Amino acid sequence: MKLLVYITTIALGGLIIGIDTGIVASVLSMPEFKAFMFPPGTANASSLVGAIVSLGAAGGAFGNLIAGFVLEKLGRRSSLVLSTIFTIVGAVLQTASTGVALMIAGRALGGIALGMLRPTVPTYITELAPAARRGRLVGVFGLLIALGYVIAGWVGYACSFASGNTGWRLALGMQVPCAAVLVLLAVFLPESPRWLAQKERYEDMKRSMQRIHGAGSDSDASIEESLAAIRTQIALEAATRTTHSWGYAMIELFNRRNIVRTAVAIIVLQVGSLSGTMVIQQYQSILYASLGYTGQKALLITGCYGFMGFAGQILNIIGIADRWPRVRTMWFGCIALAICLSILMALSRFYGDGTNETGARTGVAFVFIFSLVFALFFNSTLHTIPPEYFPVHLRGYGLAVADFAQGVTNIWLNQVTPSAFDAIHWKFYSVFIACLLSLAVFYATCLKETNQVPLEEIAARFGDETVVNGDVERKVAAMGGVVAVHLENVPVHGQREQREDDILGPPAAAAARIQV
Repeated sequence: MKLLVYITTIALGGLIIGIDTGIVASVLSMPEFKAFMFPPGTANASSLVGAIVSLGAAGGAFGNLIAGFVLEKLGRRSSLVLSTIFTIVGAVLQTASTGVALMIAGRALGGIALGMLRPTVPTYITELAPAARRGRLVGVFGLLIALGYVIAGWVGYACSFASGNTGWRLALGMQVPCAAVLVLLAVFLPESPRWLAQKERYEDMKRSMQRIHGAGSDSDASIEESLAAIRTQIALEAATRTTHSWGYAMIELFNRRNIVRTAVAIIVLQVGSLSGTMVIQQYQSILYASLGYTGQKALLITGCYGFMGFAGQILNIIGIADRWPRVRTMWFGCIALAICLSILMALSRFYGDGTNETGARTGVAFVFIFSLVFALFFNSTLHTIPPEYFPVHLRGYGLAVADFAQGVTNIWLNQVTPSAFDAIHWKFYSVFIACLLSLAVFYATCLKETNQVPLEEIAARFGDETVVNGDVERKVAAMGGVVAVHLENVPVHGQREQREDDILGPPAAAAARIQV
């Protein structure tokens, strides 16, 4: 129960991401906002709308780049607090905007904060979660992202009834409360034991584990086993490093040893952009206008749209996460989304003028189904896989690079989307359909299965050295056994074996028992 409280507190970062990202779609639909930012005679209003959205994405890309460094140097908890404070400052600038320039600056600063939060939250949760529940606990992050979109949609709809500029300013100001709550609650969070072990803060690591799992004779024995395994695996990983500098860590991501991990992490997160979900979320007003719905009616639809992602994420936690293999979830989800978009493209083609009310309603229904399907298969899965792939010292950097690549995609995609819809209308969906089918093939053939696998074992699937032979562990585990080992006699994946006293220090640590 205590672990779930900690995870939920960390996952409030997802609520911030959902609200901050989703509120833009609502605000852009408000006539008062458009009249204030783009008075009659404003040139290139469509390009300025794209700039507001894409500069937020640009800030996010920059935030991604610095997130790895901050995660490594300051730790998971401090990174969470720092990025959340940035969201508050960005939200204040947006709320107080006197024109497009200040609005863009606020979105850019808020984007930096979200760019830092995106790798921080799943990294933090992954390092606290047990293997058997890792997918569902990261799913709490996805659930709160979806809830954030729901809140943003209905806040936007409610604020549309306010007079003058009060509506859109109040909507933007609603980004602050959740962020303030997280900053206050973060004081009570334990630091990641794996990060503490990497920094050789072993006493702090033990205290953190005790806070997470509780005290007691059984818990203490389990904690000692986990401590031994984590410390040893981190020491094995550290033995392959020649420097601890930021620059080398970035280079290490792309060396022969880690290039597959990095490439797969990048491509896994790309489904969040190339599926079309970000375009639909950010530019719903354009999409609904193409089906004949504008004004407050479009805002009402936007509010209802958010519930679909929330419902889909609940279904994911109940029936998909930690139950379906990660690989099947990814490729099957791509095909399901491609089918949804194909139907939506056909409906936009024949009923996009809004003259056929039944056709237009069916189009909106498939927008909703698309949101449900994306949440069901991807909302948390695409945040679960990348942190599982990397060792501790590269986990923050690896997620930062993967999120940066997604941010770059969001920048150009958000910038071209208004013009693309103006130029080719319904045909724009075919771009996302082609991307989804290509990604389905990649996921089916290139992903490595990580469901239910402890983080300290996953490295073996990439040819790295690990503390205990995973196959032997799994066979013993299937018989309900416990493996008692002297680490100096344990078979190690890779080219060499290490004595436990070289890794854990005092010889007394050789009696460590590793629970399977």
